[in-house]
Order: sequence, then structure tokens, then C-alpha cells
Amino acid sequence: MSTPGPLAASSDDRAAGGPAVPEQPPARVRRPRPRALAAGAAVLAALAVGHVVVTAFPVDDRVQAPFLRTTTVGEPVDLRYARLTVGRPTGSTVLDGDDGTLLATPGVWLTVPLTIEALGQPRALGFAELHGGDGRTYTVFTSGRSSFLPGTTQPGVPRYATLRVEVPPQAVPGARLRVGLDLDDQRRDDVADVELGLTQADAEAWAAETTPVVAHAPSDAPPEDS
Repeated sequence: MSTPGPLAASSDDRAAGGPAVPEQPPARVRRPRPRALAAGAAVLAALAVGHVVVTAFPVDDRVQAPFLRTTTVGEPVDLRYARLTVGRPTGSTVLDGDDGTLLATPGVWLTVPLTIEALGQPRALGFAELHGGDGRTYTVFTSGRSSFLPGTTQPGVPRYATLRVEVPPQAVPGARLRVGLDLDDQRRDDVADVELGLTQADAEAWAAETTPVVAHAPSDAPPEDS
């Protein structure tokens, strides 16, 4: 009598009405290789470091920040859109707007002459603000008492303008001037950051000065020739 094969049904199986199902060997669990473990650990470490970098440093603010081009009085600075030279500031308690009007202040009128040389195409610079030595920022608008309105500068033709800003005397020592192209948006663009070299002695002298300081109207001719 022949011996049934491994798939042959037993008499009990036939009595139950079907063939027996052979037992399956237990599934073997594949353990990750050391190389895979190391790669996973490296990914986790990179993610952790990335989280630390993102949370420790405000990336969005840095990406959106303007490119500050530092300079000092009398030293030209090259910006994307113009070459800018800032002259020596002067101050007084009285401002001559070069239009027949005099403006007095209980603080100080600070005037700063600028020479603008446009690059590539006509430019109309519109942004300026004074970072005072008192830790405050004084915005200079394109109209009003404190103003910066140089007009359009043509390439190859220097433009001469005077910025004027009304500040308390304590803002004068250590003040810095920033000048840029767009009044409303300086993100990711060049902005001149000018150390004005002003001292406490300047602040005290100008706070006591009553001789008007002149804010010359913008022109394509130097102020001494206009």
C-alpha cells in the first residue's frame, strides 16, 4: 500500500469533506541592517538640527531684510540703483526751506546734503530714516516738516538734494542715516547705512543755534552754483 504524499487527504479529512491544509512555517521577521539603522539615525539628527536652526534664527526676517551698505560722510557708496555720497550734516533750531519760509523747532533741525548718481536708468529715491542715538527711528517722508524729496535723477547727471529731519537734541549723537529707493518696501534691496559722525557737542551747539540752516531745493547743479 502506497504512502500518501504531503498533499494527500487523510481519511479524517475526507470524512470532513475536504483536504487538509498543510501547516505553514512561522514567518521570519527581517531585522534592519546596521547600515539602514545608521541612515535613519542620520536623517533624524538632520531634522533635529534643522529644527534648531529654524527656531533659533528668524530665517524669514533675514531673507526679507534689506542689504545694508555701510559708509561714512564723504565716502561714496555703490547701491544697485545709484551711487550715493552724503555730505557733512548741519543743524539749527531754525530751518530755511529755500522757499521763503522759516520753520522753528524746540528740538533740532538736522540737514544732510546728498549727491545721487543714478545707475542704468532714471531713479527717484524715496526712502530715508534717521536712527537716532537715543535708540529711536525718525522716518523722513516725501512731504511735511521732515522730508526727503530729491526728484528724478538721470544717469550721467548728478542730482543734489538736502534731507531735513526734525529731532530732539538727544537723538543727534551717534545718529545714522539710511537711504533707499522705495519708500514703502526695502526688502531684499540695497539701502545705504551712513555713520554721520555726530557728537554731543554737535547736539548742544545746534540746540542753541538760531541762525537758519538752509535745506536747498533739489537740483542738477551743485548748491553753490544754484
